[in-house]
Amino acid sequence: MPGELTEEAAMAETTGPNVLTQAEAEQRAAAIGDVAYDLTLDLAAGSETYDAEAAVRFSHAAPADGTFLDFTGREIHSLVVNGSERPVRHERNRLYLAGADLAADNEVRVRYTNEYDHIGAGLHQFVDPEDGAEYLYTHFEPYDAHRLLPCFDQPDLKASYDLSVTAPSAWEVMGNYPAAETEAVESGARTRRRFETTPRFSTYLLALAAGPYTRFEDRWEDTPLGVACRSSLAEYFDADEFFEVTRQGLTFYSDFFDYRYPFGKYDQVFVPEFNMGAMENVGCITYSERMIFRDPPTEIQRLNRAEVVLHEMAHMWFGDLVTMQWWNDLWLNESFATYMAYLSMDQATRFGESAWSAFHARMKAWAYEQDQLPTTHPIAGEVPDTDATFLNFDGITYGKGAAVLKQLVAFLGADGFREGMRDYFRTHAWGNTTLGDFLAALERGSGRELGRWSELWLERAGVNTIAADFSVADGEVNSFTMRQTAPSEHPELRPHRTEIAVYDAGEDGPVLRDAAPADLDGAETVIEDLVGIDAPAAVFPNHGDHAFAKIALDFRSLAFVREQIDRFQTPFERLLFWHTLWDMVRDQRFAAGQFVELAADKLAAEDTLEITQTVVGNALYAVGRYIPDQYRLQHANQVFDLAWNGLFSAAEQDFRIVWARVLIGAAQEPDRIRRVLALADNGSGIDGFELDQEMRWSLTTKAVAYSLDGGLDRLAPELERDGSDRGQRAAETVRASRADAEVKSAAWSRFREDRDSSLHILSAAMRGFWWKPQDELLAPYVGRFFDEVRDVFAERDKEYATRWFGALYPGHLPTDEVVDRSDALLSALGADDQVLARSLRESLDEVRRARACQNLPVNPD
Repeated sequence: MPGELTEEAAMAETTGPNVLTQAEAEQRAAAIGDVAYDLTLDLAAGSETYDAEAAVRFSHAAPADGTFLDFTGREIHSLVVNGSERPVRHERNRLYLAGADLAADNEVRVRYTNEYDHIGAGLHQFVDPEDGAEYLYTHFEPYDAHRLLPCFDQPDLKASYDLSVTAPSAWEVMGNYPAAETEAVESGARTRRRFETTPRFSTYLLALAAGPYTRFEDRWEDTPLGVACRSSLAEYFDADEFFEVTRQGLTFYSDFFDYRYPFGKYDQVFVPEFNMGAMENVGCITYSERMIFRDPPTEIQRLNRAEVVLHEMAHMWFGDLVTMQWWNDLWLNESFATYMAYLSMDQATRFGESAWSAFHARMKAWAYEQDQLPTTHPIAGEVPDTDATFLNFDGITYGKGAAVLKQLVAFLGADGFREGMRDYFRTHAWGNTTLGDFLAALERGSGRELGRWSELWLERAGVNTIAADFSVADGEVNSFTMRQTAPSEHPELRPHRTEIAVYDAGEDGPVLRDAAPADLDGAETVIEDLVGIDAPAAVFPNHGDHAFAKIALDFRSLAFVREQIDRFQTPFERLLFWHTLWDMVRDQRFAAGQFVELAADKLAAEDTLEITQTVVGNALYAVGRYIPDQYRLQHANQVFDLAWNGLFSAAEQDFRIVWARVLIGAAQEPDRIRRVLALADNGSGIDGFELDQEMRWSLTTKAVAYSLDGGLDRLAPELERDGSDRGQRAAETVRASRADAEVKSAAWSRFREDRDSSLHILSAAMRGFWWKPQDELLAPYVGRFFDEVRDVFAERDKEYATRWFGALYPGHLPTDEVVDRSDALLSALGADDQVLARSLRESLDEVRRARACQNLPVNPD
């Protein structure tokens, strides 16, 4: 065959770098324009491969030498350039057009056969274990559209798309735009669908989903709405709530931006084995099936799902209609969508004000942690290639950027921000932009200059810590200074607009006396308005959570907060204080054991689910990482007892669900695991509440990992109860959890050698490998990890390699061996190892933080 890859070339494609640099993209964009794709796919049920033909039309304004299409394919049958068949030069992910006599206007046609992907990227294939049904879907961000078709796979070469798909007639087939024509073929067994020509958008936003999806339909004004999921999941899907949030969001955004939803339909598809939470493909958003609740969800789960729906919807304007020129502005896409999602939840949905509490607990807390890692980076920074982009889907890009935008809106005013966004979409619709274009629109809309703000907040990394330093004499404050510090690696001090809360002690709990506005700048800011006031019981220098800064409580305030944290009047105040204490634990200003003890003492009276879930989650993490081994079980048992009492005293179902989940996580002794198993086997004894299937799987895994009698015997009955793909993955975790040397050896070999199982099946098995009670058994695998990790990253795609690293790095063992081997490996890595280097630097930082926390006295004087 003309383009058949040799075994050597095929291996090069598998193991070679799949990357595009910014310099290459800029050079190509200078030569290429007016791009259009015509893609024809032949999808046969049950096949490992698919056939395709792609026509790429484009203008060209430079010599052909070096010009290439991005493409990863199994076998190229023919390459025709401007009507003439050409020899194929296909190296790794590049199809070169050198010597092809490119003209001002060109057409390249490629006929090829390709394999389906099983890594959650490209064109992913999944077979449902419950009914044998086959499902396909695409995922291309940031640089995987070329797994499906030869293309110029970069965001600034926007194109129109004509898609034709022949597939089994029983399948739903969904693309970015509606189907324009359908034709029965092969006596009606298969159908050819030709979809409407799309407007111009970037390659990473191209979408296809095919299979026997169950589809639900609705409308928003004259726009058709569709939601689809696997047939075996349809019984769990709550379509009414999903469509309600969708309609509310489309109305809110169309009004806020003064620009109606710009595409021809709005489909949302839940897809199996998805690596991300969701993806904003034009008119065909894909979601992880985690957002279909097979077990009863809490209100927090519903709120978080609504945020994802509204986040992806915001991208239809900011990201799809107007797109970043290169991936260095990925943050702007994601931060903007995150901020707008919480704003729309607050203003347009039933979740209301609880949205901003969730924003702090979920996004801002993530951002603070990410910004303290050695791999932190400016919100807006250089992204030299697509691998660096892959690494930047992080808490800076999503959480910090959104928090800083929230602060910017307060600075500009809501009206100025809104007018700036309307200007932005009017000016740049269907085009590509940079950060400068965004800031210019906001400046026009608000009349404010943003150069210094951008320099300080967007172009420099790191998080500041602010603390109140005040003295009291004769019952009055005689000095009050706000102090700001920064880490030595990122010493920039920033201006902060905040409010300083002053609290008094009252009979019914703390009383907010005042919240004094303050503009902080530099290392010290004297707050004259607070000098001479009656001595407060406590102060908190970020009332209302306006500033993006960590808070260090002074000794007076810390003592009061520890005593009264459960009695502060508003849930948001309590949440902010709990988060401040957790930051102080991570900074070794407050012992992890004391945090757990405080949670065990105070959470029983907490009536806000978000606080309970957040704080007890941190307490469990402290037990697992930040508390010395000699105290670990003591504190785990404190959390267990809190959860046990909470489960049986809670009146609300959401609290019962949370406490039951915590109970399982805190059960770290055989007798306590058996107590929870009895709740699953004999019924909880609580009217209207039973442990759900996810809980049962977690318990089965623990029973096996802790070598409880009859533990492995529980696997078959649970698989009988849950034969779904979730059950299959859970069973993999259970099997790998066995405390057996042969089982561990076979599992480790499988993680290195298995190339047939899907990424999600192997990831599930990896999750069962490390268990604290098995430290002695697993000790040899610490060295094996460091001996083999470079080979994994060299041989496997980055999706698999990062999952392998995340599951198997022995970070739960903060030993000298782990630290020394990590340091040695970091020293040996080169410039081509950036994905591994980042994972290693972040994990090593957490190991060092855990050691420091463990060395802090549990009960310091």
